[in-house]
Amino acid sequence: MPGVRISVDPQEALIDEEVDIRLEGLPPNGRVTIKASVKEGGIPMSSYGCYTATERGIVSVRDQASLEGTYTGVEPMGLFWSLKWEPSYTRCGRMIKYDVDTPLIVTLLVIDGHYSWENLFDPSIKPLAVIEVRRRYKHKSIRRIEVKHGSTRGSLFIPPGHGPFPGVIDIMGATGGLLHYRGALLASKGFVVLCLSYYKYEDLPKKPEDITFDYFIESTEWFLGLPEVKNDGIGIIAMSKGGMFSLLLCMHFHQIKAVVLSSSVTFVSDYPLKFSKGDIPNALHVVQNIRTTSEGEEILDVYQPTDDDFIKVWESSASVLCFVGDDDRCLNPAITERFIQLVPKEHTHRFQLLRYPDTGHFIDPPYSPCFRTSFHGLSGSVIAWGGSPKGSNLAQEDFWRRTVDFFSRRLGRGNARGVVPYKSSNL
Repeated sequence: MPGVRISVDPQEALIDEEVDIRLEGLPPNGRVTIKASVKEGGIPMSSYGCYTATERGIVSVRDQASLEGTYTGVEPMGLFWSLKWEPSYTRCGRMIKYDVDTPLIVTLLVIDGHYSWENLFDPSIKPLAVIEVRRRYKHKSIRRIEVKHGSTRGSLFIPPGHGPFPGVIDIMGATGGLLHYRGALLASKGFVVLCLSYYKYEDLPKKPEDITFDYFIESTEWFLGLPEVKNDGIGIIAMSKGGMFSLLLCMHFHQIKAVVLSSSVTFVSDYPLKFSKGDIPNALHVVQNIRTTSEGEEILDVYQPTDDDFIKVWESSASVLCFVGDDDRCLNPAITERFIQLVPKEHTHRFQLLRYPDTGHFIDPPYSPCFRTSFHGLSGSVIAWGGSPKGSNLAQEDFWRRTVDFFSRRLGRGNARGVVPYKSSNL
């Protein structure tokens, strides 16, 4: 079938943008498999869907159902969110885009006939058509600046235009290092974003028990003073352990107006938090409650905060939007629900909790692969996170839409010029 053609519109887009995948030149009612492959950080992942062409020899992924594969049904972005480790890969690494200045390159192959996962990797397969799709976490117009100011370490992302812009600090979990894929994407929506590292990066602490709250205060003060940041309030987006630092910061800075918590800790966990004004005690955690399962270590029942342990962020001026997955095998979603229940009635209008079914600990930007388990550097073991690919994707789409809308309403849009979507004419 030499006349088979595959097109993707747009061929280059932000990671949260939907694309239109289309095949033409197939035999009427011909059967084909579309395979997607990507390799980032040495982690190979693939997905596939099996389709039957129309009488006109066309397959439109946007309109037609995948009959079998890593996803089924009409799923325009199924080839992206259903990516999973290839059979040759056994190390359980979570694919993370560290270099947001370069695109994530996904290769799409069209294969004659319907294939199964087991025979999808036969080296003798000759594809009918191939195309590369470039997925970006950062729009090309966004400036990234490495931050080394005092003790503060991270990346600053600044949108195009004169500013000032609404500011957001992005604080990730206990994995450590510097992760800025989410912050870069948020900056592409018109926010100036500081992705703040606090552990296992350059000259920052190597042990979690050596982290100090003074570091977060110093970093926030620096961010608030930037001329690119609007001076009428900032936001914070955090996940997992980053949540506790975010809520504590709200208690010290009235300028923090909006907080998004994704599967976040709402109490001081693991160790007392060092602070020059007096260390902040941690809630009870029972390491003996770690369960070893066939998928990995499950720490769902390790943390046991009392009502007094929760950070009373309702005493601040911040509005808080919480997201949890009902299948989180790392942090019990009932803990966040209890946190919300403790909010006094006169403050409940500033708090909202959204729970997603079939969703685990990670709620990433839209169309990201689901990692139900992965190796965790802090514990040195494989951790069970929970979630399913379909459930996680539905959560991701809703989470991201609500997050961008929440920050836009609470912080405004500033004087951003607006980031132009990728089109073939401006690549």
